Amino acid sequence: MSRFTPRELALHAARLCLDKGGVDVRVMVLPPGASLYDYVVLVTGRSDRQTTTIVEDIYRFCKAWKIGRHPVEGESGWMLIDCQDVIVHALTSEMRARYQLDTLWKNARDLAVDAELKKLPALEEPTEAP
Repeated sequence: MSRFTPRELALHAARLCLDKGGVDVRVMVLPPGASLYDYVVLVTGRSDRQTTTIVEDIYRFCKAWKIGRHPVEGESGWMLIDCQDVIVHALTSEMRARYQLDTLWKNARDLAVDAELKKLPALEEPTEAP
Protein backbone atom coordinates (compact mmCIF):
# COMPACT_ATOMS: atom_id res chain seq x y z
CA MET A 1 0.00 0.00 0.00
CA SER A 2 1.38 3.36 -1.00
CA ARG A 3 1.94 6.10 1.56
CA PHE A 4 0.60 8.58 -0.96
CA THR A 5 -2.80 9.14 -2.45
CA PRO A 6 -2.82 9.25 -6.25
CA ARG A 7 -3.19 13.05 -6.02
CA GLU A 8 -0.15 13.35 -3.75
CA LEU A 9 1.85 11.06 -6.02
CA ALA A 10 0.92 13.15 -9.08
CA LEU A 11 2.00 16.31 -7.25
CA HIS A 12 5.27 14.78 -6.08
CA ALA A 13 5.92 13.74 -9.70
CA ALA A 14 5.18 17.32 -10.82
CA ARG A 15 7.59 18.64 -8.18
CA LEU A 16 10.29 16.27 -9.41
CA CYS A 17 9.66 17.43 -12.99
CA LEU A 18 10.14 21.03 -11.94
CA ASP A 19 13.19 20.18 -9.83
CA LYS A 20 14.81 18.68 -12.93
CA GLY A 21 14.13 21.80 -14.99
CA GLY A 22 11.00 20.60 -16.78
CA VAL A 23 8.63 23.28 -18.06
CA ASP A 24 4.93 23.48 -18.90
CA VAL A 25 4.13 20.96 -16.17
CA ARG A 26 0.48 20.00 -16.24
CA VAL A 27 -1.34 17.70 -13.80
CA MET A 28 -4.69 16.45 -15.04
CA VAL A 29 -7.35 14.74 -12.95
CA LEU A 30 -9.24 12.20 -15.02
CA PRO A 31 -12.93 11.51 -14.41
CA PRO A 32 -13.61 8.30 -12.43
CA GLY A 33 -13.73 5.29 -14.72
CA ALA A 34 -12.50 7.24 -17.75
CA SER A 35 -9.08 5.62 -17.85
CA LEU A 36 -6.75 3.17 -16.16
CA TYR A 37 -5.18 6.16 -14.42
CA ASP A 38 -6.50 8.80 -12.06
CA TYR A 39 -3.90 11.44 -12.95
CA VAL A 40 -1.78 12.32 -15.96
CA VAL A 41 1.31 14.47 -15.60
CA LEU A 42 2.75 16.13 -18.70
CA VAL A 43 6.10 17.90 -18.76
CA THR A 44 8.29 19.38 -21.46
CA GLY A 45 12.03 18.82 -21.38
CA ARG A 46 14.60 20.80 -23.34
CA SER A 47 16.30 17.64 -24.69
CA ASP A 48 16.02 13.87 -24.92
CA ARG A 49 18.51 13.60 -22.07
CA GLN A 50 16.38 15.83 -19.82
CA THR A 51 13.17 13.90 -20.54
CA THR A 52 14.98 10.68 -19.70
CA THR A 53 16.40 12.17 -16.50
CA ILE A 54 12.96 13.36 -15.39
CA VAL A 55 11.29 9.95 -15.69
CA GLU A 56 14.28 8.15 -14.21
CA ASP A 57 14.14 10.47 -11.19
CA ILE A 58 10.44 9.73 -10.75
CA TYR A 59 11.22 6.01 -11.06
CA ARG A 60 13.84 6.27 -8.28
CA PHE A 61 11.35 8.20 -6.12
CA CYS A 62 8.74 5.46 -6.57
CA LYS A 63 11.30 2.77 -5.82
CA ALA A 64 12.48 4.54 -2.66
CA TRP A 65 8.91 4.96 -1.41
CA LYS A 66 7.90 1.43 -2.51
CA ILE A 67 5.31 2.68 -4.99
CA GLY A 68 4.39 0.19 -7.68
CA ARG A 69 5.64 1.21 -11.09
CA HIS A 70 6.44 -0.22 -14.48
CA PRO A 71 9.80 0.23 -16.17
CA VAL A 72 10.45 3.53 -17.90
CA GLU A 73 9.30 3.37 -21.51
CA GLY A 74 9.72 5.52 -24.56
CA GLU A 75 11.86 6.66 -27.36
CA SER A 76 13.74 9.70 -28.46
CA GLY A 77 11.86 12.78 -27.28
CA TRP A 78 9.07 11.00 -25.39
CA MET A 79 9.52 8.99 -22.21
CA LEU A 80 6.88 7.80 -19.79
CA ILE A 81 6.51 6.05 -16.50
CA ASP A 82 3.43 4.29 -15.23
CA CYS A 83 3.15 4.64 -11.44
CA GLN A 84 -0.09 2.77 -10.70
CA ASP A 85 -2.77 5.48 -10.71
CA VAL A 86 -0.48 8.15 -12.16
CA ILE A 87 1.20 8.22 -15.56
CA VAL A 88 3.91 10.74 -16.38
CA HIS A 89 4.77 11.75 -19.95
CA ALA A 90 8.00 13.70 -20.44
CA LEU A 91 8.33 15.06 -23.96
CA THR A 92 10.51 17.46 -25.86
CA SER A 93 8.65 20.52 -27.13
CA GLU A 94 8.71 19.11 -30.67
CA MET A 95 7.10 15.82 -29.59
CA ARG A 96 4.58 17.56 -27.35
CA ALA A 97 3.50 19.74 -30.27
CA ARG A 98 3.38 16.78 -32.66
CA TYR A 99 1.33 14.39 -30.50
CA GLN A 100 -0.78 17.01 -28.70
CA LEU A 101 -1.35 14.90 -25.59
CA ASP A 102 -2.71 18.04 -23.91
CA THR A 103 -5.86 17.61 -26.02
CA LEU A 104 -6.30 13.87 -25.51
CA TRP A 105 -8.19 13.91 -22.21
CA LYS A 106 -11.00 16.36 -22.94
CA ASN A 107 -12.90 15.63 -19.71
CA ALA A 108 -9.82 16.06 -17.50
CA ARG A 109 -9.61 18.80 -14.93
CA ASP A 110 -6.32 20.63 -14.36
CA LEU A 111 -4.81 21.06 -10.94
CA ALA A 112 -3.25 24.43 -10.15
CA VAL A 113 0.23 22.92 -9.81
CA ASP A 114 1.98 25.88 -8.13
CA ALA A 115 -0.78 26.36 -5.56
CA GLU A 116 -1.09 22.63 -4.87
CA LEU A 117 2.66 22.19 -4.43
CA LYS A 118 2.67 24.88 -1.74
CA LYS A 119 0.17 22.80 0.24
CA LEU A 120 2.05 19.51 -0.25
CA PRO A 121 3.84 18.49 2.97
CA ALA A 122 7.60 18.22 2.84
CA LEU A 123 8.94 14.68 2.69
CA GLU A 124 11.19 12.99 5.13
CA GLU A 125 13.57 10.35 3.85
CA PRO A 126 11.82 7.02 3.24
CA THR A 127 12.49 4.52 5.99
CA GLU A 128 12.82 0.80 5.75
CA ALA A 129 10.25 -1.28 7.57
CA PRO A 130 11.69 -3.14 10.59
